[in-house]
Amino acid sequence: MLVSDSATIAALRTLFDPKVVAVVGVSRDPIKRGRQVIRNVMSGGFAGRVYGVGRGLTEADGAPCLPDLQSIPEPVDVAFLALAADTACETLRQCKTIGVKVAIVGAAGFAENGTPDGIARQAELRKVAAELGIRIVGPNCNGIYNAHNGLALGFNAAHATKLAPGNIAILSHSGALFSVMAGYLRTLRAGISLFVSAGNEADLDLLDYLEFAIEHQETSVIALLLDALSDGERFRRLGERASAAGKRIVALKVGVSDLGARAALAHSSRLAGSAAAYQALFEASGVAAATTLEGLMTTAAVLGFYGRAAGGLGAFTTSGAGASLVADIAARHGVPLPELQQDTLASISSHLQFSHAGNPVDLGIFERGRSGQVPSLVAADPAIGAMVALVNPLDPNSGVPTLTEDLALARQSSGKPLVVVVPGGLPSAQVERYEAAGMHVFSDTESTVAGLGALLAPPVASSQHRVDVSSGDAALAASLLGQGRPLTEPESLMLLGSFGVRVVPTVVCRDLDQMIAAADKLGWPVVAKGVRAGVAHKTEAGLVRVDLRGPDALRAAYAAFGKCEQVAIQPFIRGKAEAIVGVTWSSDVGMMLMAGLGGIYAEALREIVMWSVPATAEELERKLAASALGRMLASARWGGDAARVAVLDTLQRLQEFASVTSAQLKAVDVNPLILLDDGAVAVDALVVPRMSEGVAA
Repeated sequence: MLVSDSATIAALRTLFDPKVVAVVGVSRDPIKRGRQVIRNVMSGGFAGRVYGVGRGLTEADGAPCLPDLQSIPEPVDVAFLALAADTACETLRQCKTIGVKVAIVGAAGFAENGTPDGIARQAELRKVAAELGIRIVGPNCNGIYNAHNGLALGFNAAHATKLAPGNIAILSHSGALFSVMAGYLRTLRAGISLFVSAGNEADLDLLDYLEFAIEHQETSVIALLLDALSDGERFRRLGERASAAGKRIVALKVGVSDLGARAALAHSSRLAGSAAAYQALFEASGVAAATTLEGLMTTAAVLGFYGRAAGGLGAFTTSGAGASLVADIAARHGVPLPELQQDTLASISSHLQFSHAGNPVDLGIFERGRSGQVPSLVAADPAIGAMVALVNPLDPNSGVPTLTEDLALARQSSGKPLVVVVPGGLPSAQVERYEAAGMHVFSDTESTVAGLGALLAPPVASSQHRVDVSSGDAALAASLLGQGRPLTEPESLMLLGSFGVRVVPTVVCRDLDQMIAAADKLGWPVVAKGVRAGVAHKTEAGLVRVDLRGPDALRAAYAAFGKCEQVAIQPFIRGKAEAIVGVTWSSDVGMMLMAGLGGIYAEALREIVMWSVPATAEELERKLAASALGRMLASARWGGDAARVAVLDTLQRLQEFASVTSAQLKAVDVNPLILLDDGAVAVDALVVPRMSEGVAA
């Protein structure tokens, strides 16, 4: 933000609820953007005053049109600039003279094109806006929408439509998809509160709009379509604030490949990838994650209709195959399908015609004359928090004569959310029957079950004061990281060891005699590692020799290393397996903790799990248990729990280290972390400060 949070929120209040609006760049041509914008704002029902600015016109679509901004007879709150990019700064200066507080810059031709001219033009726009005290939406955006006051200030197809007011705010980096998202919500009979196309975010960004939407009275659900975040730590705080306010957020992150991480120095940063890191950040922030536009809008609608529910999902189908389908989808999305309690099973057992009852409940296995009671009996189960019914699109009764009424009774008697999924949809009259009974009808099974999973997710707790910082050497950390280069392996191990990470004994030597003496002291066999300035990954550079069993082998290794400032000697440790653990920081997601299968397989297998820092001990344990590494350590063939406990302890120590060094730290690799019968030990480490990004490996 360029100014204080309170000033930004005040500017956004003006943006979405202005008294006077100007559209600059209005043309006689009805398909020009300026003319589209003024036509949309005039037809949307906005009660404020609207002025057009364009030469040769006195009126445009019912609005007075003036030759220049200075001719407008009163102060203007918001101006939409439908002009070429190279005129934006001069037009902003004119806006200042009539009191404009926020300007929407619709033109492209700024930093999005990646050219030096475009980047410079956007930097100048930001600078001029800051000097003038005018806030900027965009550039390269298509406007805003407030369905509660009819402000359709933009040129998307949806701006030309009167959208039903509702409680869902759509905050998007993409403006073009507004009509798709709004149209999908319309099919779900859900309404919007706000929309904004963030564009290039030269000034106001998606997090500013998110903060405003959290306090916006008419908004209870916020749907984010995002390319990348500007500040992951702020996003997490806003997610926690939304949860505390009883509001829900669902996000669709586009561009989840890890191409941008390939050049990173640390394995941890390369392995993180945007997909895994954003997923971890969303989970820690209490934000539901969607993978498709349909899923984003369906989840937003489910949350908008019902808010939050506690418990698991109860599912009704009218066929065994349908029950299996729902169960598979629920498993894919981690949606709990709890077992029905014994009292519930006993209550419905007398209605069974054949087979056995469970969750999902196949209504086709019950005696038809008495099956109507089953949904209500299941709905009353204490383990059930919400319900879904998958029914036949050609016959909504699906052989159960009173299915609609039976489901309605279950919904009304329990007070729990119950949604109906009809692949292919239903005629409006049948949809209205369900809605009259307090149910909503969806057509996409996968998206609906995933949305119900978000509905049932518990609220996120505050991340404040979760990490108990150890007595690690903070002064040493600040000194080493302040050098602005990747730490050598001996430095990295020493520093992590001061924070309680169990590290291999390491002796740094300057010549062959010192190496042999160190090996005699540590005990043969040993590992020798050459330390060379600017080389972070020694194996790839041929600077590692293992299982050296005598002076001759050590002498050969020393000769092979060539010119090295130092050689590190360590005991050769044989373990049962290797893991990688680490930390990585980036501005968009913040600090992340990572663990996975390690050694030479770390990047080949890419079996990792991530946590947003800080994470509780319970979160560390839960997500590790679900990972490939955790499943291996918990298997019967592993034998013993010491290694799993040691991995968790190492993760906690790394988290403490990251918390102490958060302002300086870019990444930490511990690879491999050797897994032993009695625990785990770090035999190689790399600590990278933030200032050393771009240093060659």
